[in-house]
Amino acid sequence: MNSELVKQRTILEKRLAHLHRLAAQSRQRLRQMRESDQVREEQVVIWEQRQQDLLSQVTALEAVGLSEEPGFLAIKAQQLEAEWETHHRRVLQTATSVAGQRELKSCEQSCRALRHVLRQQEELRACEREMRELDHTKDQIMTLLKVGLANLGMWARDHYFGENYQACGWERLLPFFQLSGWVTATETEVRLDFSPFNHRGMGRDLQDLCRKVNTEGVHLPDGRRLALTVGQRLSACLGGPLANTG
Repeated sequence: MNSELVKQRTILEKRLAHLHRLAAQSRQRLRQMRESDQVREEQVVIWEQRQQDLLSQVTALEAVGLSEEPGFLAIKAQQLEAEWETHHRRVLQTATSVAGQRELKSCEQSCRALRHVLRQQEELRACEREMRELDHTKDQIMTLLKVGLANLGMWARDHYFGENYQACGWERLLPFFQLSGWVTATETEVRLDFSPFNHRGMGRDLQDLCRKVNTEGVHLPDGRRLALTVGQRLSACLGGPLANTG
């Protein structure tokens, strides 16, 4: 699996769920506001009708000169109450309308963001490709061979190189292992005839290496004795590893 695509997909899915929740909450609040606005509209109509009826009664009583009667004052008070209730419910209705517009705008923003996230998911699916697991067997084998070769070089350094090489790394030993020369093999002995170094100090180190190997009597796994010598510099065409002479 492509871990980067999985990470992006997870982020988009969380964002999508969050926006779905916001949009659903906004739609729920809008439905509640519409229902509340409808109830208040009905209440405004009722109180306006009551106000008009009471106002007609007040006007009729004033026309016949009964404005000083006790019943007139009661009707007048009811008419003023109805007028106040009508105004109060209109104010609430206006506030609900303003809140509804704000909630509608918030819902539209959530829906736009939701569509944007859905497009991002489509683009992510479009660029997603099937991934195949690589076979690292060959690389692992090569790594093991390199480590084995390096360990072999360190072992040769510890046993046969001089004190100046005991703390050195593979890079310093590499010129010795890349020397050109000749290999002569018999039934009892394998002789390596190295081409000498141009560098005087490394030439001396090579002589010391050969002397130590020859003195300690190193034997190969097949029992043949290993002998090292330093011969003459070979021609340019033999500038590679040791050549086998037979």
